[in-house]
Amino acid sequence: MNKNLLKSEIIKKGLTIGQLASGVGVNDAALYSRLSKSSTKPFTLELASKVSSYLALSPERAFEIFLKTEHK
Repeated sequence: MNKNLLKSEIIKKGLTIGQLASGVGVNDAALYSRLSKSSTKPFTLELASKVSSYLALSPERAFEIFLKTEHK
């Protein structure tokens, strides 16, 4: 998962992580935790789908964010 790309999409939509969490029906702390650099807890497919829909991501962009492996 590419957390930086997801954060950039949140910013582009003019949202905060808290607003996104509320919009997809999850606890703020849970979403913040999943987006932290040290988090090893992955997004579920259900959560990734809700976030993609809420942010109106194209299928390609959603794939790039949630499924494409990051190379370090």
